[in-house]
Amino acid sequence: MAEKAVQMGTDPIGKLLLRQSLPASIGILVMSLNILIDTIFVGQWIGSNAIAAINVVLPVSFFIAALGMSIGMGGGSIISRALGSDQPAKANKTFGNQLTLTLLFTLSFMTLGLVFMEAIIPSFGGLVTALSRLYIQIWESRILLGKDSVIYEPSVD
Repeated sequence: MAEKAVQMGTDPIGKLLLRQSLPASIGILVMSLNILIDTIFVGQWIGSNAIAAINVVLPVSFFIAALGMSIGMGGGSIISRALGSDQPAKANKTFGNQLTLTLLFTLSFMTLGLVFMEAIIPSFGGLVTALSRLYIQIWESRILLGKDSVIYEPSVD
């Protein structure tokens, strides 16, 4: 770990910027590809109403991902400062807090999304149909199974 700290103080800025920004950029690319692939498959096999259901869910998805990124960036900043001032216990505690907060947000959003689905869908311009309900349930079950944890991935990036 000490070697990495020395690298942060001595390596060229361009190299450091690339090394630090590449994981976040790849994460955003993967999220975008997931949406694109969902849209292609849904459009080909289900139809335009299903694409509309995806578009109703996307703002919620981006909001949740933004919360995850906020947890990750804030926690990363605290961890970096703690490690820089030789406080590994504080860094470990912060990381644990990040994971706990992420889990709480994930469970809260899933519960609220399922319970208040009938009110949430129209607020984003969608019609409450069997298809929109089904897409939200599938999307939330993928999060529960860990396939698309839009909060977890960016929060520990």
